[in-house]
This record gives sequence, structure tokens and C-alpha cells, in this order.
Amino acid sequence: MAKALRFSFSYLPELAGTFLAPLLIVLLCLPLRAWISPTDVAMLQLLWVAWQAQHYGWRWASLTTLVSVLILNWCFVPPYYTFDVHDASFFISFVVMVVLGLLISLLSEQSKQQLKRLRYAMSQTRGMYMLAKGLGQRQSWSQQCAYAAKLLSRRLGAAVQVVQGQQPAAAAEQAVLPVGSPATAWILVPPAFLTSHPTLLHTAQSLLAQSYAQLELREKAQQDRVKAQLEQQKAMLLRSLSHDLRTPLATIMGASSMLADPELQLSTAQRQQQAQNIYQQSQILNQHFEKVLELSKAQLTGHHIQLTDFSSDDLVAGALARRGEKATELTASLHCSAAESLSGDLELLEIALANMLENALYHGAAPFELQMGQKASAFYIRLTNTVNDQAPSNRDKGHGLGINICRAVAGLHQGSFEIQSCPKLQQITAVLEWPR
Repeated sequence: MAKALRFSFSYLPELAGTFLAPLLIVLLCLPLRAWISPTDVAMLQLLWVAWQAQHYGWRWASLTTLVSVLILNWCFVPPYYTFDVHDASFFISFVVMVVLGLLISLLSEQSKQQLKRLRYAMSQTRGMYMLAKGLGQRQSWSQQCAYAAKLLSRRLGAAVQVVQGQQPAAAAEQAVLPVGSPATAWILVPPAFLTSHPTLLHTAQSLLAQSYAQLELREKAQQDRVKAQLEQQKAMLLRSLSHDLRTPLATIMGASSMLADPELQLSTAQRQQQAQNIYQQSQILNQHFEKVLELSKAQLTGHHIQLTDFSSDDLVAGALARRGEKATELTASLHCSAAESLSGDLELLEIALANMLENALYHGAAPFELQMGQKASAFYIRLTNTVNDQAPSNRDKGHGLGINICRAVAGLHQGSFEIQSCPKLQQITAVLEWPR
């Protein structure tokens, strides 16, 4: 009984529109029966039928048409208050009214269905556009999967998951859709939505698969760029070795050959001078080999660098420790900016900064201004020193290898290393930048 009452109350607006509204129209027009024709009343009733069809569907509109015809016959067709019709022309009017009412109902239903399909298509198109746009704005695969799951859940109004890795165990309340071939992720969605929203779900599969393929291509291209940079660094290393090692090696060979020549009579002072030359050039060679080891370490590290957060003070301390014999001279003339938080491979950046400081000491003049920090999209190390025109050329002391090491470290961090000259201020600035 209670269920029947709930059913009747749920259809109360439709019942009122079907039976009471046509009766109300006729009753309002009844005082004017002498001045208006039944056709005029029928037009008003058909107007209400059109409204009924638009809001409640063609079934209720068709029933409203039949009720309207009966009430119109009862009140406006002589003899009044009976269902008898003495004039055959009224039968034609009634038939036309019924046909028009049914036609209006069916056309309205068709327009509603078309509008519903159009809204559905627009909703699906908007969902696909938002999915494609959102995936393009996210750089990592995990972020893209999380965004796709969130968007699909919001558009479908149900919990949707995008699981990476191996195929999850199938559940009765969820359908599993693979992403890509072979599958790299899985979309878990209630089975009912496979039939109600197939376009959106299949598009999500395709867009996620394409996005994963783009990420793989981007990573492969990045690896190829790193490999090309490493090959370039190796070529530069060979050129630097052939140039930087030749002078001290030639000096050592010349001095040692003089000492080893039995026919050459040298004084004690001359022998000491040649031995001193051999020792000095051996130290230079040792410095070159240390730089070669540093450069080899940077190159062998490849793209698997160890990213950590550290302070700029720690970076300066580590770089000075790597040049212990020159740390005192550098510290006396080095002006550092306030401590900043940086991120990168601390060991490689220590090697780069140590070579920047060493080059500034060999080829420039004090003071040395060191600035480190972060900009909107990058970290930076900027070292500025004055040009020393009176200083002799020190190419044999490793200037070329130091630059190559800095460029290798910058390349591994996907950054850049540049040396900028300012003739007006007689300054040279070395800048190492890498993205945040």
C-alpha cells in the first residue's frame, strides 16, 4: 500500500498536467463559449500538449491529447455536456487534433533525444579535450596516470583507477582496460560505463598509450643527447691531452736527456736546475692526470647522477678541499655570496667549482667574486675575476681540461657552462647553470 502511494505521488505533476490542466483551460474558456469556436480552444489545448511533450515525454502528451479532445467535446460541441456529435465536421476537427497532438509529441520526443545525444557528445568531447590537455602539461608517467584517474572519476561520477605495472587481479565489480601494447598501465572502471561511455574510455586508453610512447621517445632522445655530449667531451679530451701534455713532457725529456748524456759536461748548478725543471714539469703532469681522472669520473657517471640537496657553503668547502695546496691563496681573495640551497650531484659540482677557481687563479687576478643561488627555473654558479694582462700564458697548467670538465658536469645536469668576457670592466665571468 505504501509503495503504491509513493508511486502515485511521484507521478503527481504528470497526472495533474494530463487531467487537470486541459480541464482548467476549458473551464476558463467556458464563459466565452458564445464568442469563441471549439477550434480556438483546441489550439490552446494543443499548445499545452506541446509543453507537456517537452517536459514529460510523448506518452503523457498523447494521453493529454485524448483527454483534451474528450473535454472539448463535452463542453464546447453541441449538444453540450454529452459525447454526442451531431455535426460530422467536428469529427474531422477531432481527428486532426489527435493527429497533431500525437505528431507534436513524437517530434518533441525526437528533439529531446537529439538534444540528449548532442549533450552527451559535447560532454565526451570536453572530457577528451581536458584529458589530452592535462596529459600534455604533466611530465612524468605517474602524474599522467593520476590525472587520468582523477578526470575519469569526475566525468563518470564513479571511482576509476589507473594502475601501473603488472595487470591487477580482476574483480567482479570492475572492468580492466589495458593501456598500450604491451600494456604499461591498466584502467579499472565499473563495467556499466563500458557501454554508457565507451568513447571516453577508449580515448583515454589511446591518449595514455600515446603519452607513454612520447615519454619513452623523449627519454631516449635525452639519452642520445647525453651520449653525443660524452663523445664530444672525449674528442675534446684527446685534443686537450695532445696540447697540454706535450709541453711539460718535452721539457722532461729534454732535461733528462741532458742529464743522461755522458759527453755533456754540466756543472752542479746546471744539474740542479735541470732536476728542478724535471720536478716542476712532473708536478704539472700530475695535475693534468688528476684532471683527466676527474673528467673520466664525470663521463663515466653517465646520466645516472646522484641528485641531493645541499648548501652552497658545503659546495665551496668541498671544492677548496680538492685544491688543498691552493686553498689558502684562494680563500684570501674569494668573496662568496650568502649561503643558498642548491640541488644536484654534489661531488660533480665540487669538481666543476674546483676547476673554475683554479682557472681563475691561474689566468686572472683577485678579487674573485663567487655567487651561487637559484633563479626562476635554474640553479647557477657565477665566478667573476679581473683580467691579468701581465700574467704569462699558462696553457700548460690545465686551462683547457678545466673547461672541458666544467662543460661535462654541466651537460650531465642538462645545463650549460659559458665564459663571458667584459672588456670595458676588464673582467671574465664563468657561469655554470643547470635546471631546477
